[in-house]
Amino acid sequence: MQRWQTEDRPRREQYGYWREVVCEAFTPLRPTARGVRDSWDRDGLPGWVETHAFGAVNGAEISTCDQTIHHGRHEVSRVEHEVVFVNLMLQGRSVVHQGDTTSLSEPGTLSIVDATRPFRLDYLDDWRTISFRVPVEILPAGVAGATTAVRHATGVGLASVLADTMRAAWRAGPGLAGEQADGVGAAVASLVSALARNAPVVEIIDDRVGGATLRESIEHHVVRNLQHGDVTPAGVARHFGISVRKLHALYQDAPATFSRTVMDLRVERCAEDLVANAHRTAITELAAKWGFSDLSHLNRVFRHRFGCRASEYAHSPAG
Repeated sequence: MQRWQTEDRPRREQYGYWREVVCEAFTPLRPTARGVRDSWDRDGLPGWVETHAFGAVNGAEISTCDQTIHHGRHEVSRVEHEVVFVNLMLQGRSVVHQGDTTSLSEPGTLSIVDATRPFRLDYLDDWRTISFRVPVEILPAGVAGATTAVRHATGVGLASVLADTMRAAWRAGPGLAGEQADGVGAAVASLVSALARNAPVVEIIDDRVGGATLRESIEHHVVRNLQHGDVTPAGVARHFGISVRKLHALYQDAPATFSRTVMDLRVERCAEDLVANAHRTAITELAAKWGFSDLSHLNRVFRHRFGCRASEYAHSPAG
């Protein structure tokens, strides 16, 4: 893990340092102020970048102020390695320009830009993003330009899988090295390929590390859809573009089966509701809310998970 931050430098040096940091961590880029450049010389340019390698793929988190990032013909001519960038917006807004395509990326969306061609990222606010740099050479032919500058909402489908995988990989990054880091990088690259081709995500789950990362993506999806979505094995497998058999195989080395994992998530959310509502909501209503067939079913699951009935949990020290 490497980290750069401008606050370590005098204010008048922060712009120059930022320009060098961005180029070092990403690719030849030219940041410019959206307002008056003198304000950066006077007030400084706040920002930091952290990076971590996942085999051939590089991940980064970046946070800074509003600005425009240019990757013009001059910058393209200085590119040493052909790469694409997958940018997941966490905070702020960015207008993404490449070729004939322009899109607005906001929190909860991602976009891809191809560094072999000019692009411009116009950040309208203070912003923070997770960005993965993927070498073109490990992507199928034609993928690099297939989905550039297109806004992908991350609530559903392959974009959801890719966004969750990027978040999970970034959190796990400091603890991964060697084959584990390589496996995560390969998983991200395969997801980018699948998104560009609108293909199923079957190929990323053969290795153990990619499977663990995908399980975390699956569980994010389950949590978001516990109340109103389809979290049956068939529904989840369909969402992720895999077979039900492959879904269950993903959980062979996990602490619990897929079905047990879903039930544990249900009971944990119900337990949180019990405490938060402080008896303002009937237990039977909470049982229905979190997908239990009746109070008897809820109590059986509570006994298995917490060693007591739901009503007893609300009064226990744990509750």
